[in-house]
Amino acid sequence: MSTFNLFITLLVSFLLSSFVSSYSGNDVQLWCNQTPNPQPCEYFLTNSPTHQYKQINQKSDFLQLSLQLVQERALIAHANTLSLASKCRNPRETVAWTDCVELYEQTILKLNKTLDPNTKSSHVDTQTWLSTALTNLETCKAGFYELGVQDYVLSFMSNNVTQLLSNTLALNKVDYEEPSYKDGFPTWVKPGDRKLLQASSPTSKANVVVSKDGSGKYTTVSAAINAAPVISSGRYVIYVKGGEYNEQNDFTRRSRAPPARLHTVHMNSSEVTPCNRLPGDFEVVTAPVIAYWGVQ
Repeated sequence: MSTFNLFITLLVSFLLSSFVSSYSGNDVQLWCNQTPNPQPCEYFLTNSPTHQYKQINQKSDFLQLSLQLVQERALIAHANTLSLASKCRNPRETVAWTDCVELYEQTILKLNKTLDPNTKSSHVDTQTWLSTALTNLETCKAGFYELGVQDYVLSFMSNNVTQLLSNTLALNKVDYEEPSYKDGFPTWVKPGDRKLLQASSPTSKANVVVSKDGSGKYTTVSAAINAAPVISSGRYVIYVKGGEYNEQNDFTRRSRAPPARLHTVHMNSSEVTPCNRLPGDFEVVTAPVIAYWGVQ
């Protein structure tokens, strides 16, 4: 073999080895061992054709790759969850399943936002969105247990999305910083919001008032928000007078309206308790008593 051919052979071998080693099994294992759940991390990264051979030169590369991986697995998990509708054997399983479908959708939206290069965000923002995504999946699982139907449909939903999300949270770790205050309010509270919260007569600042005794425009929180404009030129304020409101408020669908719409609910010594129930006195398990997903 000529010296030139030998040089070309060695050069090609070197380039190929460098390319593969940028994402070799050993490297993946090394990076995944830095996460709380190394096994699913290593398995999916080494077996996913989408992510194979992507370079990992530094921690930020690995975080980006891990985010893309969990997004991919969440989409697959959501599709799998949708396919389980026919396996629900009773109303309780159907309710828990419906919640999970919605919660997976919200998880995917948070992951999309985290990965969107056009979204300006800090590490704290990313940590908040990832924490929300993880909480959604924990809530999905808890719903089946709270309704006592964890023995069947839930078993078909087994996946590693929760573990992969936990890994991204660990990689994006943000040290806690004590919030700063001004005039008794966190500094992130805008002056206009501060004035609203400090108002001696909040009802005069509100667009509508909710009152259990009928002295306001509405007697339920649900009615007030359902009647609110989808598009508003400014902040739309709902003041809730003191009282016990027996209702479950889930405005997920409406909250996907254009971002110009904004609701502020001012609660004054009020308690909102869930009233949606299933046969046998089982409560609907959508976790928050008041859920405003996606509100800007």
